[in-house]
Amino acid sequence: MTRRPTNHRPGDRTAWRWTIASLALTGLILASLTSGDLPLTPQEVLDALLGRADDFTTTVVLTWRLPRALTALAFGAALGAAGAIFQSLTRNPLGSPDVIGFNTGAYTGVLLTLLLLPASGFLTLAMASIVGGLVTAVLVLALARHTRSGVRRGLILTGIAISALLAAVNTWLLYRTDTATATTGSIWAAGTLDNIRWAQAWPALTTLAIIGIATATVLPTLRILALGDDLATALGLRVPRTRTTLAISAVLLTATTTAVAGPIMFIALAAPHIAKTLLPRSRPILAATVSGAILLAAADWIAAHAFAPTQLPVGAITVTLGGLYLTLSILLRRQ
Repeated sequence: MTRRPTNHRPGDRTAWRWTIASLALTGLILASLTSGDLPLTPQEVLDALLGRADDFTTTVVLTWRLPRALTALAFGAALGAAGAIFQSLTRNPLGSPDVIGFNTGAYTGVLLTLLLLPASGFLTLAMASIVGGLVTAVLVLALARHTRSGVRRGLILTGIAISALLAAVNTWLLYRTDTATATTGSIWAAGTLDNIRWAQAWPALTTLAIIGIATATVLPTLRILALGDDLATALGLRVPRTRTTLAISAVLLTATTTAVAGPIMFIALAAPHIAKTLLPRSRPILAATVSGAILLAAADWIAAHAFAPTQLPVGAITVTLGGLYLTLSILLRRQ
């Protein structure tokens, strides 16, 4: 008597993959809270969270490590969602806030502020980065509407052109500043979570929660846009307004993370691609959100602990991982 082959339903595989993703997130949070100059056991971390540990251990966990761990997850999730929205809007695998010039514009805003107001504090630089990034994004969106290749392709082409122009401006600004100011700007541009405390984490997490809820209310229109502009218009959707609203939502998600941590490259670009591979039958925005959280949390742990006692900017790790991933993807597709 022969056995019938066991058929694994797609739903079972999806459930297993989500279980693995959840375990990965839990493991990364635990690793972030237990690792450091003062190694802790999971039980000691739990005691600190419940208020049963000594004062020093509680300070290490609650004041130093927990804000960084939570912001890494939240910022990665925000960047992953932003990247997925841009790739859906442009129908281009290269669509992301990185490509349309947001991060370059944010850096321009910071450098201009440091040049004009050398004694600027954290809040001033954060606002300067948001303004610089938003102005760049609005400029790219406006110019993309007037390109012959259409808004979707024009968004990528215009973003690359504006990014190149602003990169040249940033180089010129660095030469115009003194060494101390240039060093401050360069450190911010590297992207880092090293000095995240509750004073920076609470406003950022609250802002991301508000933007995330607002974005979730308009996400259903993204499916209608995927049907094509003509059919979406026939169904009563105001295509230009909807596309602009979604783009602004993605830009605001990126702006919040950039204001606090500086430009963290490649998460928005790579997370949607990884989500399609690891969670192919899931909702793309949700899958990209989880993938982004895992990516940034893992990159931050590597930046903080893999090269101890030296700490690297997390942006250096994300650029390295993102570059390796994209190179590997290109090679696999050729095969």
